[in-house]
Amino acid sequence: MRVFWIMAFTSFGLALVGGCLKPVASTAPTTTTKSAKSAPPSAIESDPDGTTPVDRLQVNAKSITAEDIWQRDLDELRKAATTKSPDQFRSFLVQHSANIIRDRIAETLLAQESELRLPAQANKQVDDFVATELRKIVTTRYDGRQRRYEKELESQGRSLDDVRADLRRDIMIGNYLDQEVKAKIDEPTRAELMAAYAEISGSLRRPPRRRMSLIDVRWSTHASTVTATSTSPQPDGPRQAARTKVQEAMSKLHSGENFATVATRFSDGLHASEGGSWGWVTKGSVRERFDPAVEHLYTLGAGEVSQVIETDGGYFIVRCDEIDAGHEPDFESSQPQLKARYYSDQSNRQVAELVEKLRKKARIIPKNLERFHRAVVDAGQRLAEEVGP
Repeated sequence: MRVFWIMAFTSFGLALVGGCLKPVASTAPTTTTKSAKSAPPSAIESDPDGTTPVDRLQVNAKSITAEDIWQRDLDELRKAATTKSPDQFRSFLVQHSANIIRDRIAETLLAQESELRLPAQANKQVDDFVATELRKIVTTRYDGRQRRYEKELESQGRSLDDVRADLRRDIMIGNYLDQEVKAKIDEPTRAELMAAYAEISGSLRRPPRRRMSLIDVRWSTHASTVTATSTSPQPDGPRQAARTKVQEAMSKLHSGENFATVATRFSDGLHASEGGSWGWVTKGSVRERFDPAVEHLYTLGAGEVSQVIETDGGYFIVRCDEIDAGHEPDFESSQPQLKARYYSDQSNRQVAELVEKLRKKARIIPKNLERFHRAVVDAGQRLAEEVGP
């Protein structure tokens, strides 16, 4: 996951107490990558002797190659390469690489600053914490088989040492942000929460909805059958064939057969293979043809099945699988979401300001990131082609 360091100060919260690290409970919510991306590219030095390779970025003492930039985004890169057209993929490369370059610069600056702030006696505690986290990964994801994990890492061009370094960086930055950001965020006032409620209450509202299963028998599906079997078909032939079919389906339901089984056999709808299941629907969320089905759905109790519903194009049988009454938020019940939004906004702003301060005193080469950006785009293209379709 990119920019895990932003998450780290809540997931791996560590506080310096008496010069030592210890875990702490976090109350601030996870912030997003928005904070890193909002930092403007200021105070970037030029390469004084012009010797820095085009595909290399220098952030103080840290050297980052164009391929390094993509290391944590390989899965997303390869997915984009296989799901997008060549033009769309090129656009993805240009936009996405610009974002992760900014993220990597911010992450590197924060990592360097966090190392400077760490007391020497705390290093062993960090290493012990890294070892514990690594054991958790192996135990929970690989059934305790470290070699399985190592093989997967090898397929990605990585090693356990790389993972240890990543975990250490995340923990270090998490501790640094814990002190520099979270500790400086005051509790929101009621007025601030009220303002946030006015802004987002609409997004917290959830309309009533119901899970619907549907047997959909269409006249048009039976037109060819009637024509093929009748020497002089009547105009209502397809309608009669559809009516016969839906009545047979209803008879099966009355005899106790499972709705999903009957739908799979008798329905002409797109969801027939799924037992007629449409999942959650709300009024107005379906095409006009299915409005009669949804109207009847809202007259049923959970588990109830309608009678045959005749429409201009066929017949429906509806089952109400589940009812959700929806949610109409009020200020008091919305407090957790409002506070989470407040902490997130404040954290994003303070992290962006902190990164900008670090950039102003940093030595970053080259001054103009355009050439490195082009190199990162080209590296992304190469890495995607190495995997193939």
